[in-house]
Amino acid sequence: MRILITGAGGAAAISVWKSLGAEHELHMADMDPLAAGLYLVPEAQRLIIPRGDDPQLVEALHDACTARSIEMLLPTVDAELFPLAMARGRFEAMGVTLPISPAECLRLCRDKQLLLDRVRGEVPVPTYEPLTQEAADRVDSYPRFVKPRLGAGSRGVAKIVRREDLEKQPKDGSVLLQEYLPGEEFSVDVYVRRDGVVVGAVPRERMKVDSGIAVASRTVNVPEVIQSAIRTAEVIGIRGVANVQFKRAADGVFKLLEVNPRFPGTLPLTAAAGVDMPRLMVDEAMGRPLPDQLMPFTELMVVRYWTERYFDSAEWKMLCRPQ
Repeated sequence: MRILITGAGGAAAISVWKSLGAEHELHMADMDPLAAGLYLVPEAQRLIIPRGDDPQLVEALHDACTARSIEMLLPTVDAELFPLAMARGRFEAMGVTLPISPAECLRLCRDKQLLLDRVRGEVPVPTYEPLTQEAADRVDSYPRFVKPRLGAGSRGVAKIVRREDLEKQPKDGSVLLQEYLPGEEFSVDVYVRRDGVVVGAVPRERMKVDSGIAVASRTVNVPEVIQSAIRTAEVIGIRGVANVQFKRAADGVFKLLEVNPRFPGTLPLTAAAGVDMPRLMVDEAMGRPLPDQLMPFTELMVVRYWTERYFDSAEWKMLCRPQ
């Protein structure tokens, strides 16, 4: 297939390249000419695009798919997902597969309160409420946890250990005040077929994290976490690949943190453990049969390290020219 992947500077895009680069024609796109993934493909398969929140993004990607005869468009940047989901019909009408979750599912994942509201009673969730002055006045024990209702990543996330920390937070309901979960964290990579059947659910323990990216991880068979991830994906309507995160509470129960409805950056470990989700995605797009039940995986560990890619600086200068 001819596949256009966005977010070429991120670990997620490079993870997909590792699975598919040898067998498919991959085009890599990013807003930054210094994005490492651009230089993993031939010059003719590189593309500079607008920011994920730029109103011109959808049009730019539509034009690129037309000009390059792209068969699948795979966004890996959170800000790109919703606008592209809303424009899904335009891409499908020209024969471009867009393997992301429906817009309503993406809306739930983006708003952490809506997500917890939706799955509460289906899977364990931490206690939570919007942070207002009233809610702050009721807090009588620490630590607690706060994070923005909207957005992705770890921006604005904080552990609250004293009253002074809490007073620094906005009290307008834009932040969630949550139970603090002190235990280990698992990110479960899931793959959901187009008909809603979950065929992959692989928990990864985030053992060491640097700048928000797990640099040491291991796959672990934790049945309660697997079942909670499957149920979460079913309830909110995930399709394709997503990453469902849990953390153990003080009472020993794993509770839902959030859902990232896109490819995660540590996906090569999941593939090495036996569930290659980018390949599943391509197989499904090409009409090949996928498994009818949950795929087995191996318990495996990984540590990550830097590597280098050398090239002539003229290649970078070419991408810096006005598009």
